[in-house]
Amino acid sequence: MPIPCSASAPLHNTVGQDGKIKARGLKPPRLGGDFNMKRIVPLVAGLCLLASLFATPVLAQPPLPHAFYGTVEINGNPAPEGTEVEVRSEGEEVKTGVEGNPITVKADEAGKYGGPDAFDPKLLAKGFIEDGTILTFYVDDIEAETDPATVEWLSGWVSEVNLSAEITVRRGGGGGGGAPRDTTPPQISNILLCPEGVTETTADICWITDERSTSQVEYWTSPSMLSPLDETMVTEHHVELTGLTPCTTYNYRTMSVDEADNLAVSDVCTCTTLGEAAATAFASSDLSISPGECYCGEAVTICALVTNTSSCPGSCTVTLEINGAIEATEDVTLSAGASEEVTFTTSKDAADIYSVAVNGLSGSFTVKEELAPPTAPPEEAPPEVKPPLNWTLIGGIIAGVIIVGLLIFFVVRRRAA
Repeated sequence: MPIPCSASAPLHNTVGQDGKIKARGLKPPRLGGDFNMKRIVPLVAGLCLLASLFATPVLAQPPLPHAFYGTVEINGNPAPEGTEVEVRSEGEEVKTGVEGNPITVKADEAGKYGGPDAFDPKLLAKGFIEDGTILTFYVDDIEAETDPATVEWLSGWVSEVNLSAEITVRRGGGGGGGAPRDTTPPQISNILLCPEGVTETTADICWITDERSTSQVEYWTSPSMLSPLDETMVTEHHVELTGLTPCTTYNYRTMSVDEADNLAVSDVCTCTTLGEAAATAFASSDLSISPGECYCGEAVTICALVTNTSSCPGSCTVTLEINGAIEATEDVTLSAGASEEVTFTTSKDAADIYSVAVNGLSGSFTVKEELAPPTAPPEEAPPEVKPPLNWTLIGGIIAGVIIVGLLIFFVVRRRAA
């Protein structure tokens, strides 16, 4: 079988002692020019390094965080300054212990974390998170209830989420040297009104704790309010509530936080601000009776102005008396300083002068008998028409009388002669 050979060099074959054919005259080809291995090795290494750089994948950038703000309550009350709010996820995709997570309640934002404005701080849920991941919120390391009930992570969104938690011991600041952290809140006792007591618009609250702690009072009719936080660490506490409404009952409870940041909240107590008793501070004025004179059975209107002169709302009874007997009453409820006109209506069937009294005011009215209606004059009989005189008859009678008289005269005279 022929053995191929190089065309550039003759092939000389020999047979060795072992009987195998050996080729001679074959030499490795030589590269032309000034080729040098010391130059090619660095070049190849550089090309390999460049290829490795292009082959390295570019690191992925995390998506935009989901930002949150809202209200936060502890045991139904606005969370005080320093309360820590944190957001997490079950798979730990959300990064914690980083800037923006957790954040704390500020002194001038009691009951709030973060804010809605563009430059307000916010709680940030950031990391390599998939849209729709369910988030869990924590208040002082206690899982909180959220409103809305379910919160999903959405890249780049800003959402309002209100939080509430039930906490008996707030999370402390820790300690050094491996010593166990103080988790016992102060013990509150002897809650009472200070010697200053209450006035119409203020109330002084005192209490004692078994360790040095801060002082603050939550008070309310509705909604609740917080007194300014007194950060002085004391065992005998004194807080003055101001701007209260007179004659009003307030609920309140004391709060103290010790140096390990453990919060103690007392039971609910009550106090009532002072004010003049409204029932004895009503004044009546401007009594009017109209008409002052009338006939039997006609209506008479009696009015009086009633004013609450006290600093408290209250009620009173307005009483109408006529001739010393109670005729009618009316109950009136007025706020402090308010006035109301009270009106009564009466009528009398007997003619008389009647005295009137309304809560210390007095007056009178007169009732007259009603005049009988005028009667028509009797009809006059028509004048009697007399017949005209019969002068002829009268003349005849007179003449007859004269004649008879003369006859009697002459007869009497003749007899006398």
